[in-house]
Amino acid sequence: QAGGWVADRHPRFLADTTGDGRLDVIGCHDDGLWVSVQDEEGVFAPLADEPALRAFGHSEQAGGWVADRHPRFLADTTGDGRLDVIGCHDDGVWVSLQDEEGAFAEPLYVLDDFGVDQGWSSAAEHPRFVLSTTGGGVPDLVGFGPQGVVVARGRGDGTFEPSRLVLNDYGQAQGWTSTRHHRLLADVTGDGTVDIVGFGDEGVWVSHNSDGGFGRARLVCRGFGHHEGAGGWRVDRHPRFLADVTGDGRVDIVGFGGPGVHVARNLFRRFTTR
Repeated sequence: QAGGWVADRHPRFLADTTGDGRLDVIGCHDDGLWVSVQDEEGVFAPLADEPALRAFGHSEQAGGWVADRHPRFLADTTGDGRLDVIGCHDDGVWVSLQDEEGAFAEPLYVLDDFGVDQGWSSAAEHPRFVLSTTGGGVPDLVGFGPQGVVVARGRGDGTFEPSRLVLNDYGQAQGWTSTRHHRLLADVTGDGTVDIVGFGDEGVWVSHNSDGGFGRARLVCRGFGHHEGAGGWRVDRHPRFLADVTGDGRVDIVGFGGPGVHVARNLFRRFTTR
């Protein structure tokens, strides 16, 4: 009755697609991309009779996008203030640009990496992000690939430069796996650029950003990790988040563990639970 949306097939997002400061609902159904715009009263418009774009959907006619293999994102890849659609399919990266009228163009194939064919086997095993690594400007593609951290710089026209391996860590080759470890990007230092935060076996590891690259991983907290000595945290049971709980501009760690809620405050170079 509500459209037959299924969590393991149809990703949904909240994002401002019009630039009016209000969040809209965007969803990738079987037949493509659907959008419900929010008005000034906070009401979401009924869906149109046709999808906004017959692409990025689960059915073969809409590209055969599978939720656990093909991550999709919304980001402004051109700097025009309008969100575009970015997706990592089997063969690589596809982008659909949004025009001034709010219409999405037919997707263009822009990069032969970050796809299943290049070894990125699943969305869970190889997390990917679309965001700026330099603290401003157009977003880049950042992914935790089989060999480590890979970055493709955004060109500002909806395309990306060739990808580069920027750090031999946090990948399958270094023992990181989706069944045991979380890997995230967040501004740990408050300098306006994203750093790498990984919840590994021994605890929390951080690689600081340097000119869009990432430094050597450092163990900054002996907690929130998979090993029993680090708390025995499990991916499928104990969610962990990065959020500024103190208002100092730096993200802290919040985790829902066995006994309850755990918080580790960010002291710039390390995290402490005291």
